[in-house]
Amino acid sequence: MKLFLKFAGFVAVIMALVVAKKHFLDKPSADSMASEANAAGASAPKLTIQPGSIPQPQSPSQSQESQAAAPSVDQNAVASLIHKFFGGGQPEDKAKVRMRVFMQTWKEGGTSLNDAEQAAACMWSRGKMFIPDRDEIQDAYNGFTSFRKAKDLYTTINEYAIADTMSRGHDEGHGDYSEFQVTINGKTYVMGVPDKQNPIFWIR
Repeated sequence: MKLFLKFAGFVAVIMALVVAKKHFLDKPSADSMASEANAAGASAPKLTIQPGSIPQPQSPSQSQESQAAAPSVDQNAVASLIHKFFGGGQPEDKAKVRMRVFMQTWKEGGTSLNDAEQAAACMWSRGKMFIPDRDEIQDAYNGFTSFRKAKDLYTTINEYAIADTMSRGHDEGHGDYSEFQVTINGKTYVMGVPDKQNPIFWIR
């Protein structure tokens, strides 16, 4: 009996060491994870969207020309917001982050077909900065274009402001959503941001 208890205790110690190694010793550091993320981002191909066409990967020279021709999004600010968006929290908190990133990229991208406009289309459609599927990203761009034209906003965004207050809503077509009042180029609109990864929509 004593031998059995000693053996059981030995097995328990071994299991504890394995678990500790797995969860603590083998866990990658924040620096290494950040380095891997930056490397992955640098190697990922960028897409050029043309209205009514399938986007194609950009060459490095094309990407540099695009960035030089249009203002770039504040990458640090966007990265911080995206971290908060995917870090959990209440649906309304995620909606606030999505709306902030969406409006920032929309203003930066305008109608220039640059990376910022592509990001705005992805945020509008799915709440993501990038959609890897070509057909889906083309649908997102086409839908975003229609969304802007519905309010005569397929134009340069000179200024915008998102109201501090928001409310919650629900309907059969969109499910649960957060409602935002946004002033764009001096005119006020109301948009709905679904809890699910569905497109942002006009309320009025």
